[in-house]
Amino acid sequence: MDEAPSSSSNLAFSLGIDVGKTALELALRNGEETVAKTTVANDSGGHDELLRWLLGQGCGPEETRVCMEASGDFEKAIAQRLYEEDYRVSIVNPRRIKGYASSQLQRTKTDAADASLIARFGQREEPRPWEPASASESRLQELTRARQALQKEKTRTLWSIG
Repeated sequence: MDEAPSSSSNLAFSLGIDVGKTALELALRNGEETVAKTTVANDSGGHDELLRWLLGQGCGPEETRVCMEASGDFEKAIAQRLYEEDYRVSIVNPRRIKGYASSQLQRTKTDAADASLIARFGQREEPRPWEPASASESRLQELTRARQALQKEKTRTLWSIG
């Protein structure tokens, strides 16, 4: 896979994705305006549709950055798919987006407005690119979660018999 550009300031388009459990709300910016919006399913068919839509808008990986909020792992599959297609993907802490919305005095709270805001955030703030975890990192995360679950269960058991 090709290396992502070190600076994204040369990227003409910014795609903001408001990630939901079942749907992805998309807003595409070119410069200072939102030029296209749509909604696709958050499943493999919707991911295919998103890629076709992007290419139909003239937004290939070389000129497009993608930004989305971390949303309880609902973003992982689409982030992985876009990464595999060589798009520059950023997954941002929702608190950063919320702070950015406050700084922009944005009060509208709809999925479409959020997607536009995320696109603007990605364009102006240029968050660092996301890369998927390696197999060993993923395994370590799984083991860590399992250990935490066991510790919780142990504590619950001790409190119930204590």
